[in-house]
Amino acid sequence: MHKKILCVNIMRYLALRGLKKSDLATKANVSISYISDVTNCKGNPSLDTMAAIAHALEVPLVALLETPPAGTDDWGCGLTDAILKDDAKLGLPQGFRRVSAIVTDHQAFQIDKWHKASHDRLKAK
Repeated sequence: MHKKILCVNIMRYLALRGLKKSDLATKANVSISYISDVTNCKGNPSLDTMAAIAHALEVPLVALLETPPAGTDDWGCGLTDAILKDDAKLGLPQGFRRVSAIVTDHQAFQIDKWHKASHDRLKAK
């Protein structure tokens, strides 16, 4: 599943930046065939390679590993369900779940407040 998240995010940032895979390969100093493998969920990039790809896309490395926003191309409900199951494996208690969405600045402000409150509640348990 993590490979799928990585490849969907790379493709998403390529589209947002108006770049081609060949542009990314050149900027990240890797071969075009390797970028093709990674974006088709076949490659297994090292941390250094992922960092080079993130740098080439001008995003933080963590942005390539976060759950893509709902509605992103190639991001199906089955993968969302799998992530929710992973939340339970990672120790998120019943009644808590991780989400990712595109929101306005005002909504993000409110979500940040909820996020901090949830962390405080989890620490108190």
